[in-house]
Amino acid sequence: MTQALRGVKEANFPYKLILITSIVFVIFALLPYFIGGFQLSLVAKLLLFASLAVSLDLVWGFTGILSFAQGVFFSLGGYMIAYHLKLTVEGDGEVTLPNFMVWSGLEELPWFIAPLQYYPVALIAMVALPAGFAFIIGWFIFNSRATGVYITIITLALSSAMTTFFISQQPYTGGTNGITDLALFSIFGVPLSLNQIYWLCLVFTTAVFLFSWWLTRTKLGLVLRSIKENENRVMFLGYNIAHYKIFIWTLSAAIAGIAGGLFVGLNRFISPVYLAVTFGTQIVIWVAIGGRGSLVGPLVAALFLGFVGEYAERAIDDWQLIIGIVLLIVVLFIPNGLISLLPRRFNFTQMAAKPAPSSSSAGYLQAQLLDWLSPLQKGFQMIIKRLRNDQNQ
Repeated sequence: MTQALRGVKEANFPYKLILITSIVFVIFALLPYFIGGFQLSLVAKLLLFASLAVSLDLVWGFTGILSFAQGVFFSLGGYMIAYHLKLTVEGDGEVTLPNFMVWSGLEELPWFIAPLQYYPVALIAMVALPAGFAFIIGWFIFNSRATGVYITIITLALSSAMTTFFISQQPYTGGTNGITDLALFSIFGVPLSLNQIYWLCLVFTTAVFLFSWWLTRTKLGLVLRSIKENENRVMFLGYNIAHYKIFIWTLSAAIAGIAGGLFVGLNRFISPVYLAVTFGTQIVIWVAIGGRGSLVGPLVAALFLGFVGEYAERAIDDWQLIIGIVLLIVVLFIPNGLISLLPRRFNFTQMAAKPAPSSSSAGYLQAQLLDWLSPLQKGFQMIIKRLRNDQNQ
């Protein structure tokens, strides 16, 4: 057997992954020639949502950090590109004061928004702002040794606070309406057509998936999975787990920020809707139903559920209730997500792992329910226990 490197077996190269990814990529790349503009725009949007699901899977599925703040980082990146497109009048490069600022009584461009009129600055801000914000928040969260339900509550509070803040800052953010009527998305002054933006979204999502797959197979990925399985053991081995958590949290935010920027370029608007807990919860649902720690599961779930939801909500009033029932069924009976139903030889993204304990084990089932059904349940149980202790005293 031919070996490219001494000690590296030929089977170690992900032939199946590359083959299947290439086939799917070609199929999606040809879609602009077979579907209309509306459907193409929808698929492009869902591809970006799929990259969001993959980025959350890195944090939750591989590191065990359940976060509802992914929409916050997505929106921060989106607002940076939205400011740039709003400041530049389509065609002549003239910088004008946005209409929502004029209506709010502002007479000059705020100093912290003015640099975004320059394309390179906007691109850097699209990545740097969400990543930097995530780094600062993560530094305080993870160095304080907050774990489990407490991190989840913090991300819920963060999402709610950011939504309220952006809505209240009407002169600077457009309030509840957000930033609309944007110029065409361009690359260094060259406007992109819908087909070109679609291909850009496809390349980005594919790159995110392959990069995430590679990252989770490295030594870093092994440490992240170990942190998820037994945080204390990893700490006793001498690893600074806070640094690893901060890194993957920041990386995930950067991916979300780029997705947000492309989303604005595609749809030419951004609003606080994507900052809200509702959108953050939707991303969590995609990962939960698809299958944590699989990458391909959340990606496919985001594409499929997003596509079905786009049409089902017009025909079925209780569409969200149906999603809730599906989530409950997955949580109770398929704790590893729908991807786990695939035969192992087709589930090429799963890491080789020890067999899970039997589902008939009461202890195992209880642990899965507590971990999946509602992380907030632990917090509620703690509060009730303290209240009972106070009453007994």
